[in-house]
Amino acid sequence: MTTPRAPGHLPPTRSDPTRLPPGRAARWDLRTARCGAWWAQAAELLLPVSCAVCGEPGATLCRLCRIVLRRATARPGVLVTPAPLEATGVRVWTAGEYEHELASCLLSFKNGGRSDLAPVLSAVLSPVLAAVARELRGSPAAGPRRLHWVPVPTSARARRRRWFDPVATVLDGAALPSGTRVTPAVGHRRSGWRRRGRQAGSQKTRGGAQRERALRGTMQARDVRGLTCVVVDDVLTTGATAAEAVRALRSAGARVPAVVTLAGVRVPRSPGENAGGSDAAVSEFHHHFI
Repeated sequence: MTTPRAPGHLPPTRSDPTRLPPGRAARWDLRTARCGAWWAQAAELLLPVSCAVCGEPGATLCRLCRIVLRRATARPGVLVTPAPLEATGVRVWTAGEYEHELASCLLSFKNGGRSDLAPVLSAVLSPVLAAVARELRGSPAAGPRRLHWVPVPTSARARRRRWFDPVATVLDGAALPSGTRVTPAVGHRRSGWRRRGRQAGSQKTRGGAQRERALRGTMQARDVRGLTCVVVDDVLTTGATAAEAVRALRSAGARVPAVVTLAGVRVPRSPGENAGGSDAAVSEFHHHFI
């Protein structure tokens, strides 16, 4: 038999054993933050980290280099369209010039094993994606359809050397604008003996026309018919790689109104300068200084 309760009497509430009082929760948060800092310091003794630009120990990017990189890539710019991409009619966007802090981060990330730079480069890429999405939203070239970011695939040789895909890794960590998604729809064809002989050697030692001939027909796209796609690459030099990705997507029935890159390099340079230098000239790009 249950005991009758007086009018207005509330039943006793059961306390959640997993929920801490506000004061105790704040103390636990502080202890957790301190423990995380101690563990980071201990890990640094075993695996020391230094700035990818200036070499200052203690962080992936020191405070000064992070500020310079952020200011240099805060406002995306539009590149002068390289010759291989001129016939496609696409608009080429970039986060910054391929020099100084941005070039150092990209080279360390791709060729120096600095995978800890992936979040830094993803943050650099995010404003470019937002700018392109704003421009294409409602434009006749894109239409009302969802926008698909298509990373340029890395070659099998580069994947074996790095053990990861740089463009796909950076794009996966970027903040995507609403109504957009990442669609890895482009891949490399399996090379036959004729094409394998034509592709032998590094692309860095070739000029624009040589790269375009070597890359023609090496990529293929699938399941993109009727989609609006934007090609995403890390560094644009001659534009031959991006042009081949655009060709593959359009051959498969996709609309491709733009190309996005993390960094842009001046096109009218010799292959040796493109391979080793980092000076760049970008049209319609805003320069920033501290």
